[in-house]
Amino acid sequence: MTEGHQGGTAANKLSVGARLGYGAADFGLSLGFNLPSLFLLYYFTDVFFISSASAGLILFFAKIIDAFISPAMGYLSDHTSTRWGRKRPYLLLGALPAAFSMVLLYASPAISQETWRVAYAMGAFTLFCVLMTILSIPYTALTADLTGDSHERSVLTAYRMFFSIAGTLVGAAATMPLVSALGGGPVQGFRAVGILYAAVMAITILVTFFAVRERTVRPAKDTDAGALMRDLRAVIENRPFIILTLGVMMHQVALNTMSGVVVYFFKYNLGAENLIPIAFVVLMSGSALSIPFYLRVSRRRGKKFAYNLGMGIMASLSAPIFFFAEMSPALTIALFWLVGFGLGTVYLSPWAMVPDTVEYAQWKTGRRQEGMLYGFFFFSFKLSVAFPGLIVGTVLSLSGYTPAGPQGPEALFGIKALLTFIPFVFVIAGMVLIARFPITTELHRRMVREIHERISSRT
Repeated sequence: MTEGHQGGTAANKLSVGARLGYGAADFGLSLGFNLPSLFLLYYFTDVFFISSASAGLILFFAKIIDAFISPAMGYLSDHTSTRWGRKRPYLLLGALPAAFSMVLLYASPAISQETWRVAYAMGAFTLFCVLMTILSIPYTALTADLTGDSHERSVLTAYRMFFSIAGTLVGAAATMPLVSALGGGPVQGFRAVGILYAAVMAITILVTFFAVRERTVRPAKDTDAGALMRDLRAVIENRPFIILTLGVMMHQVALNTMSGVVVYFFKYNLGAENLIPIAFVVLMSGSALSIPFYLRVSRRRGKKFAYNLGMGIMASLSAPIFFFAEMSPALTIALFWLVGFGLGTVYLSPWAMVPDTVEYAQWKTGRRQEGMLYGFFFFSFKLSVAFPGLIVGTVLSLSGYTPAGPQGPEALFGIKALLTFIPFVFVIAGMVLIARFPITTELHRRMVREIHERISSRT
């Protein structure tokens, strides 16, 4: 079987059951990813009682280590050959270890010295990140191995995004209520939530393993050092991919910085800790409802226009939130819905643009490297989580933040700046980069046509 796209034959169509089965894992993975991105810094500072500076460094260094594993994982998945396929084995073998690492992360062992609490948190979070990478990169790249039909891949991605948003919504809305309901305090509550989410994640990943079959399985090949260097060079020389990756990284730094301080803002600046679940639901519901809008804009004006439109909406709301959000929780919730509407493009545009860079590489070099490119793309996501943790932890520390205690004016100002103006800078930087993304609709059609012509000439 060739490495190019296949036609839209019946053999490439997936059943609704297979589509749902493939998407199921992203529900559990989204729970796993969003619990740390939304609540881990708060858990470290206010539940496990680690200083904000140390907590930020934990997030930074663990994600740096994890980031450098991502490309290697992509390369490994590209060159794996088993009776289950190239990507599916990692779902089967990785589900339970990843779930167990989540349990360890929120176990809150009784450790009296902060130095040893920091060491435990660093080890547990690093292990969790690495095991989640072993799952997430093969899973995401699996799209291209389930069907060779381009439209069917888009449909499959839409199913996956539905489960991803659903998992994010559940994690954002249910975590704090579950912490209160399942335990006799924050420590027991987070411990119970960690166990519950870990079980859900393991089950959904195994559902996906049994629900799908790889149809474009290729034997592992070109595993010599020369092949690795060719793959690396193809990534480095893929200008659209580099531009997209850097732009997405800027936007994700902004998003993760903002998300990481929502809990602090509602608890301390607004004095409305009970509204934290509502705030996250409003953000995510705004994002979910905006996706059809950005899909229509993307079809009419192009993917990068739709991407920057949403990010521009998000950036424009920084000043209103900074100056007016503390006046009223209701006003804050309304502004958050508008922010969510802007953020909806994050769930659509980057993932719609990455496959274009895969075809760009094939058009230029004749080689398809989904795993390698997705590995480096996840590399940018990991860095975009590492830096916000460092940024938030450092700013909170410098502004005099007191864990679980009343905050002074400087700390309240620091929280507000982390929610608004600091993300604003990164959003603008990302928009400048995305504006330079060179693959237009016309160029993509040309690339696909020429790829098909080359494949046809060899068969």
